[in-house]
Amino acid sequence: MPLVFSLHAGAGCGASSPCAERDCARLAALVRQMPLIALAIAGNALTLAAISLYSAPLALTVSAPLALAGLCACLVIAWRRLIRKPIVEAEARRILRRVKLAAAPLAFLYIAWAMALYMHAGPGQAEALVYSLALTGMFTIFALAQLPKAALLVGGMSLPGFAWLLITGGDASAILAGVNIFVVVLALFMSVNGSSREFDDLVAARACAAQFAEDNRRIANTDSLTGLANRRAFFAQMSREIARSEQVFMGIVDLDGFKPVNDLYGHALGDKVLCECAGRLRQFETEGVSVARLGGDEFGVVVNARMTPSEILAFGARICAALKAPVRIAGAEASISCSIGFARFPQDASDAEQLYERADFALYHGKQHHRGEAVLFTAEHETKMRLKARIEQCLRRANLEEEIRLEFQPLFDAADQSIVSFEALARWTSPELGSVSPSQFVPIAERSETIHTLTRTVLRKALRAAKNWPETVGVSLNLSVRDLLSPIALSQIIVIIETSGVDPARIDIEVTETSLLTDFEGAQAALTTLKRLGVKISLDDFGTGYSSLAYVHRLPLDKIKIDRSFVQEMQGNGVARDIIKSMIALIGSLNLHCVTEGVETSEQFDLLRKFGCNVVQGFLFSRPIPQDEVVRFIADAGGGRPYAASA
Repeated sequence: MPLVFSLHAGAGCGASSPCAERDCARLAALVRQMPLIALAIAGNALTLAAISLYSAPLALTVSAPLALAGLCACLVIAWRRLIRKPIVEAEARRILRRVKLAAAPLAFLYIAWAMALYMHAGPGQAEALVYSLALTGMFTIFALAQLPKAALLVGGMSLPGFAWLLITGGDASAILAGVNIFVVVLALFMSVNGSSREFDDLVAARACAAQFAEDNRRIANTDSLTGLANRRAFFAQMSREIARSEQVFMGIVDLDGFKPVNDLYGHALGDKVLCECAGRLRQFETEGVSVARLGGDEFGVVVNARMTPSEILAFGARICAALKAPVRIAGAEASISCSIGFARFPQDASDAEQLYERADFALYHGKQHHRGEAVLFTAEHETKMRLKARIEQCLRRANLEEEIRLEFQPLFDAADQSIVSFEALARWTSPELGSVSPSQFVPIAERSETIHTLTRTVLRKALRAAKNWPETVGVSLNLSVRDLLSPIALSQIIVIIETSGVDPARIDIEVTETSLLTDFEGAQAALTTLKRLGVKISLDDFGTGYSSLAYVHRLPLDKIKIDRSFVQEMQGNGVARDIIKSMIALIGSLNLHCVTEGVETSEQFDLLRKFGCNVVQGFLFSRPIPQDEVVRFIADAGGGRPYAASA
């Protein structure tokens, strides 16, 4: 017969303190014992009445036992109702108090009735009355062990009196029986008192265990740094909301600019920045909105509300605005922002894991195209996501040695327009998908181990091609940060370079600025290892990331490549011209070569040369050319003809 408060150590009755736990546990034990006590008392009453039926008046042998039996029946019914009723802490305390207060008068009335029967009993009947009453009294004391005061009242008012009657009766056997009852009652009192203390200790231990379990549950579901719910709690909450709601939004928040702040100012201040951001996110927690830290600088938002796409994007914009405000901690000011990807249930996915994949895709798309804004997953994203998954599967199955071909785009000296080197560009033709753009398959490869195979394939092919070029012409290729951070992949790259037969001084390894921030220390060590081989190191896409001198001066760089986006805006835009002029001057002050890509017009080239750019690359000079045409292209360039757009 289940009882809420007895099964959960007081939790069901709202217990919140050790005393409350004890009261609830005592009441639970009493609820189980009370029907048995009532049954024993009713049975004893009928037994006493039967023993005295012919010696005592009918009022004592019939009316009183029936009334007592009826009272016991009512007691059983009342307590059975109590079993089914949720009990709060205050009510449990009241019930126990009533039991203690009622124990004394009820015991007094019962003993008074038994004494009246004893007065009318013959010698044999008297002994039977005493023994029957003694057994019932002992059972009652034992059954009330969790209420020692009530047990002492019942036992103290019943058994000692009858024991004294036996002792003063004069009969030797009766005296011994009375003494035995005294001894047994004393032992029972001591046992009840000890059992009560052990019961209290057990309840306290159970309460501690419950509190320990609750603490463990809280720790297991709480981020130790920010105090927000953690990833585990986030997905559990999301699953619950999906199960009971018609529409739920999941948002993935990623901080933009946190990594350089963390590296520049140290992890201690970085942790404070995360706590500050968590505090700002917590301000958005209302009924239906909860936030969590998923790990690193990524947070999650659950929104259980019927919102339109424009409303959820407006909500995301408010979050972005709150996190964009400067963070001032310990005299330092950190400027960060955030991007958010949202996905909806049930429109976009049917469970929490799928919803996370789509919210993460929306976030990734937002960081690529709408950095610092909120993006909602759409049907167009679903199409791109499925295509991405198909490309990834085909890429994993691909024979890259056969399916990858290379094109090479030349880089020219800005002073005399002679060929400096060629950048190797991978082109993939899949038997299943046909020609796949590098902008599609390279990012997918970089997010998996496939990038290692792709890098080795491109490196081998590029170096085999470079062996047929003049010694004055170099070859450059991009290296993924995953390759840099993998000791096995890095050692394989070194072996390919050392066994290629190409002078390492002709090899230029390009790495992007933003990729290095994944693990700057690890990337720095890997680049230093490559630098010892004699290869050149270039920082690609400079200006599109954080462009922090705190990083640039610590890297073993030879060149910095200014991203094409600055060149495209330079013509007709005075601010853009000033920016690129300053960047070229900065690179020169670091004693590094400046490479500018994306040059498409003579006006752009003239300005870049005027600003002091060393090397240029772009369609003005040449588009990427197939591998088998590079040798002829180099031979034609030997005539010293300047290259124009028609070249």
